[in-house]
Amino acid sequence: MKYSSQLDFDKLNPRETIVIVSPGNLEDMANYPRACKVRGIDYIFDPGQSLPMWDAKDLVRAIEGCRILIVNDYELDLIMSKTGLKKEDLLVLAGTIITTLGELGSQVSTRAGDIGISLIKPRKVDDPTGAGDSYRGGLISVWSRARILSNAPEWAAYALLCRRCYGTQEYRFTPEEFNERLNRG
Repeated sequence: MKYSSQLDFDKLNPRETIVIVSPGNLEDMANYPRACKVRGIDYIFDPGQSLPMWDAKDLVRAIEGCRILIVNDYELDLIMSKTGLKKEDLLVLAGTIITTLGELGSQVSTRAGDIGISLIKPRKVDDPTGAGDSYRGGLISVWSRARILSNAPEWAAYALLCRRCYGTQEYRFTPEEFNERLNRG
């Protein structure tokens, strides 16, 4: 994106804030992790389709100190290739790496090891558009409540529910529908 978002970090309470740094203005994407670190604000780094524009040094700086690096398997390989770092090295920089694997689910990686998360099987898939964003929304929702990554199956359920209809903004579900799908997984 061409213009900066002009986010005022000084107005944010670090104990009540989680920032997600995701594709947008590249200057913001480089500066926001620094601003978060200076102020003690937790942040998730999700470089996504911006990866080809990053140089290795700035990419490492953005990853270093993030609570969660979230990528798909291709993006993780691209980061490792671009920086020359192995996954173990990235885990020293980031607290957790979450790798989405499409229909295979996702993997949560920490220094203690990897946990595979299976997708809840959809009744039908009309359109996968928005599933990754919904996954991240579920992740942020769960993490913001407890600041721990223990309810991983809920994230997959969020992603799954958006695939029930065509388009990225047309799905709706009740808490009861969500819990029903989660409990059947």
